[in-house]
Amino acid sequence: MSRLSAIPPELNGASFSVKEARDFGVPASRLRHNELSAPFRGVRTTGSVASIVDRAHAFAPLLDQQQFFSHSTAAALWGMWLPLRLQTAEIHVASIYPHREPRMVGVVGHRFGVGRVERALLFGLPLTTPVETWRLLAGELSLDELIAAGDSLVRRQNPLATIDDLVRATGSHNGVRGLALLRQALSMVRAGADSARETDLRLLIANFGLPEPTANERVSADGEPVRFGDLVFRQWRTIAEYDGRQHRDNPRQFARDVVRLEQLAPEWTVIRVLNEHMSDPGSVAKRIAVALSRNGWRPPRSKLHLLR
Repeated sequence: MSRLSAIPPELNGASFSVKEARDFGVPASRLRHNELSAPFRGVRTTGSVASIVDRAHAFAPLLDQQQFFSHSTAAALWGMWLPLRLQTAEIHVASIYPHREPRMVGVVGHRFGVGRVERALLFGLPLTTPVETWRLLAGELSLDELIAAGDSLVRRQNPLATIDDLVRATGSHNGVRGLALLRQALSMVRAGADSARETDLRLLIANFGLPEPTANERVSADGEPVRFGDLVFRQWRTIAEYDGRQHRDNPRQFARDVVRLEQLAPEWTVIRVLNEHMSDPGSVAKRIAVALSRNGWRPPRSKLHLLR
């Protein structure tokens, strides 16, 4: 049995083009070995290609100087909050006219006019800027998904943009696809969230006509250890807390959160919402409405059913 030739160290551990490999003298038979995967025509990799980010990195050796990642692919690279269906979707690669966008299986190509799209570099990868990416997502996402993507840009930790940046994005591109949807989403984007599920819970609250909470507001008094609530109704001393899967996967974080919530009583009423609860939004809204009512909120007549 012939011994398998080694991949040169310059290529090992990364995606590389078939052309690069041949320049290093790697034989064609080695490039066909099942140890390597071929996520795109002309590319080989030993790494994972399970996520949209993995596939973007795998495609990177094929990019020319006028091509860059866009749409949901750029969003994933920036760490924006996206629906799960896009994690297995094709990647989006764009170019500037008159240069050609790539055309191959697994890739959605786009071509933009000169000066029509803002670009940046992220760890050496060319892609659309965060705000430009959000603008382009109007063609891929629903209203609530676009709001969540916007919230991810103005999130509490490591934000990538400001609300003013998003305002400018929706005011300077007349005629762009999805502009009306963008402006509708902008009216519901709020700064300060920590996760897409917090945004989902906030939108659920809004859809049932409840008062609007503030994301991750400080709820501890002066002189006390600093504590924050996920969604805070300060006027009615109520907090809606989303307990996501990360709490169950991280016992230490879960234990800290239990103590933190205990320390808020009796000054605050805390409604804890699990992922399983979100499948019955009416029940979640009713629990929050009842807590608000007990603390002095008076619902409009159209919302009285939430208290029954």
